[in-house]
Amino acid sequence: MIRSEAEVSVTLLLNGGHTRTLYLRDKDPLLTSLLSSIGEKSYGGGRPARPFNIHLDQGRSSIIFSSTDLVGLITDPPMINDKGPRQPALPDAAALIDRVGDEKAPYLMLENFIDKSTHAELLKFALAHEQDFAVPSGAEDGDCRSPVLPQFAHFAGLFRDRVRSLQPQLAVAFGIGEFPIGDIECRLSANNDGDYVNLRSDNGAPDTVERAISFAYYFHGEPKSYSGGEFRLYNSRIANGRYECGTPACEIAPKNNSILFFPSHCHHEVLPLRCPSNRFVDGRFTLDGWVRRATG
Repeated sequence: MIRSEAEVSVTLLLNGGHTRTLYLRDKDPLLTSLLSSIGEKSYGGGRPARPFNIHLDQGRSSIIFSSTDLVGLITDPPMINDKGPRQPALPDAAALIDRVGDEKAPYLMLENFIDKSTHAELLKFALAHEQDFAVPSGAEDGDCRSPVLPQFAHFAGLFRDRVRSLQPQLAVAFGIGEFPIGDIECRLSANNDGDYVNLRSDNGAPDTVERAISFAYYFHGEPKSYSGGEFRLYNSRIANGRYECGTPACEIAPKNNSILFFPSHCHHEVLPLRCPSNRFVDGRFTLDGWVRRATG
């Protein structure tokens, strides 16, 4: 569907990683209500949950959900409200207040993240550079031992641009507040039989503390020649002024040409991947990265 100039593309981000894109006029009361619901959640408003019943396909179907299941919105063009208060930034770890119970881990999975031709070019590029992939020096067992490609500047630039355009909406949707971007790190790895990633968070060390949003883009050849490799995300609990690993939140089996976003403080692991042939061409590739807050 092609929207008119007066319309706004609004992607609903719902609990469980579900999404739905609507096309609304910028003055539509529904859009105002959706934005109001996000604002209430961001600022801890006490309004009771309310249902949304949105008609789709010219009234032939509906999507019904509670305001408590609305994680965030991605709008195109961006919604700008200079008169309203800005979402406060997440406090430093030392300022976090201990809480009873787990804090639910938000995430967003987007399918068909890049167009088919770019996806094909990226896969062709990765396969052509098989000999250039190498295990990072100093990597310990289970610590991202998959070989990585040192240089992929063209594709890294494409992903940085896409992720940068989504960062404002993702930051608000994840409840971490708006922040200036310092850098967007990118890493391209090849995953094969037996590869896994131990339980960790992405900003638990002094040199990673500025990481705020993590992402992982998955791609492979068709037909798929491996199994496993699920991404397991954990809820968080705040104890002693820091985020700690809580109960399991979900287990995601990423699809080809899909990207997963989540807050960098959330603990996660990648389960073992099984590729009977152990051939490079039959494995899975991951382009992951981290959006860092600017410092100074």
